[in-house]
Amino acid sequence: MAQLPALLRLSQAIHAVRYEDLPTPVVRRAKELILDTIGCAYGGFDCQVGEAVRSMATDLGGHAESTVLGSGQRTSMPLATFVNGTMLRYLDANDYYFGRDPAHPSGNLAVALAVGEKMGCTGPQLITALVVAYEVHLRFCEFSGQPTLWQRGWHHGTNSQFSSAALAALLLRADPTQTANAMAISGSHHNTLAAMQSGEISMIKATAEAWIAKGGVEAAMLAVRGMTGPLTLLEGKFGWIESVAGEADVESIVAPIDGHYRIMNACIKPYPAVAAAMAPIHAAIALHSQVRDRLHQIKSVIVKLPSFAIASPSAKSDRRFPKTRESADHSFFYCVAIALLEGVCGDAQFAESNLHNPALHALLDKTQLEEDPVLSAAWPGAAGGAVIVQLDDGQVFESRCRFPPGHPGHPLTDVELRNKFHEYADPVMTERGASRLMDSIDTIDLCTNMQEFARQTVSDKR
Repeated sequence: MAQLPALLRLSQAIHAVRYEDLPTPVVRRAKELILDTIGCAYGGFDCQVGEAVRSMATDLGGHAESTVLGSGQRTSMPLATFVNGTMLRYLDANDYYFGRDPAHPSGNLAVALAVGEKMGCTGPQLITALVVAYEVHLRFCEFSGQPTLWQRGWHHGTNSQFSSAALAALLLRADPTQTANAMAISGSHHNTLAAMQSGEISMIKATAEAWIAKGGVEAAMLAVRGMTGPLTLLEGKFGWIESVAGEADVESIVAPIDGHYRIMNACIKPYPAVAAAMAPIHAAIALHSQVRDRLHQIKSVIVKLPSFAIASPSAKSDRRFPKTRESADHSFFYCVAIALLEGVCGDAQFAESNLHNPALHALLDKTQLEEDPVLSAAWPGAAGGAVIVQLDDGQVFESRCRFPPGHPGHPLTDVELRNKFHEYADPVMTERGASRLMDSIDTIDLCTNMQEFARQTVSDKR
C-alpha cells in the first residue's frame, strides 16, 4: 500500500495532540513564552516600524476580527498577525532556538492570538495549538537543510511557513486533510531569502516571520474553504526538499508527538540582540567591573564563539562598525563591546547616539572574533561563548558562559521574566494595565473565550 504524503502524515500527528495530555511543565512554559512574546510586542510598539505596519493596516482596512496589541485597533486576522508579528520581532528580544538553523518560534503567537480571537477559542485550545506550532517549526529547524537553509541562501524564517499554517488551521477547526493542504499552500509560496539579514540590515528584517505568518493564516483560510495544495510538496520532484532544503529527515519531521515537546527547549532572551550573542554579552557584562576604569589600557578583546556563530553574518567584517540599530544588534563586535563598555545591554545601548560613540569605536577596533573548539563541540545544545580581555601590561581577564541566561540550562527566574515584561509593557499599557494583563496570562488556561483576553491587551491610555 502506498505511503501517505508527508504533509498528511504530519497533519495526523498534529491533530492527535490533546490539551489534557500536555504535561504541566509544558503548559507553564507556554504561558512564560506568551508573557515574554507579548512583552516584546509592546517593546516594538512605539518604533518607526511599529507605526508603519499599523498605519498600513489602517489603510488596508478589512473586517474587524482581531486586535492589534496595545492600540486596540481591530483588523483582519492576516493583518493583525502581520502587525503583531512585526512588533514582537522588531527589538530582536523574542525567543530563539538553535537546530541546524536558528528559529524565533514565538512568531507563531501572532497567529494564535489573531485566529484564536476571531474564532472565540478557549485558552486551552490556544495553548495546544501553540505547542503544536512550536513542535512543527522546530522539527523543520532540526531535520531539514543541507547543510543549513542559511547556507543555501534561505532565511531561517522559511521554516515557519509550515507551523503558522498548521496553527491557523487548527484554530480554524480544520480537519487533518485541510490542515495538510494549508501547509502545502503555505509551503508553495513563503520561502524567504537570507539576503534580508545579510550586509547592512534594513528595517524589513522585523517582518521576516510576520510576513510568512500572515501568509500561513491566508493559506489556512483557503484550505478550510476547500482549496487544495500539492500534498507531496515536501518529497515530490521539484518539491521543497529538493528545491529549497536540499535534504530532510522526513520520518523525524512527521513522527507522532510522543511526549517530548520542543517548546521546552526554546530560549528566552535577556538582551535585545542576535541569539548567538547572548552568552558573549553575558560574559562581557561580567567583566565590566574589572576593566571599566582601565578601558584605555585594553590591548585586545577576544570573543570566543562556536563555529556556527563565526560563519554567520553577525561575524562578518562589515558588522564591526554598524550604521543602523538592526545591524548593531546583529553584530558580535558591537554587542560585546557595548556590554563591556557600559556593563548592560538593553535598548538604550543600540540608540543612534551609541553607534557613533568614539570610546566604543576605539574598543571595536581592538575586538576580534575567534572560533572555540570546545564551544563548537557543545553546539547547539549549550550555545555558549566567552570573552577575553588583555591589557597593555599583560593582565588577562576572562569570562566564559556555557549556558546563557534564558537557556533551559540557565532559565530566567520568575522575577526576571516579569521585570522584562514590565520594562516593555509599562510604557504602552501603564504599570497597572501590564500587571492586569500578566494576571490574565497566568490564568489563560482558564479563559473560555480569547475575545475577552484580547480586550486585556489594549492600553489603558487608548
